[in-house]
Amino acid sequence: RGGAGLIIVGGFKINPLAAGPRFLSIADDRYLPNLERLTGPVKKEGARIFAQLFHGGRYIHSLEIGGPPVSASDGVSRLTGEAPRPLSIDEIEGTVRDFAAAAARAKKAGFDGVEVMGSTGYLISQFLSPVTNKRQDACGGDLENRMRFGLEVAGAVREAVGKGFPVVFRVSGNDFVKGGNTNREARLFSKEL
Repeated sequence: RGGAGLIIVGGFKINPLAAGPRFLSIADDRYLPNLERLTGPVKKEGARIFAQLFHGGRYIHSLEIGGPPVSASDGVSRLTGEAPRPLSIDEIEGTVRDFAAAAARAKKAGFDGVEVMGSTGYLISQFLSPVTNKRQDACGGDLENRMRFGLEVAGAVREAVGKGFPVVFRVSGNDFVKGGNTNREARLFSKEL
């Protein structure tokens, strides 16, 4: 009504470990009725609405989720002062499925697109960065392996929503952290996406 063309609702947690209770959730079908109550009026006024799919990883406090936060690797977070628990390969695959299910749920709830938070130091960024990803398996080591989680999320989200449904993937540029990613890695990751 006020002239906005697109509203992106930020920070929908994709599973219980993604964020605490202060965040909106899109992790279960029981949220669909309230999500539809959100999307309907926006679309009625002629605007479009996207859901931002979020997993904070090591940036989430253990008190918020009832246990240790998760990430690519352990190592104390300067933001929370806590060490996350590294995700197992099975948990990584489950998290990819959770992103996809959240995207499908967003579409079902009437959102016009989704934005995957692959930036700002959140979980996908934690896998991408050599500072926070010390894994020695298929999801760690060289850049190709560190990109794997984010690329799998992107692929699973696209498959879940089908063609013609907008998928935005937010990517950070230079980390400005010693030993972290630069614009070069961001460019390569974006090209792979």
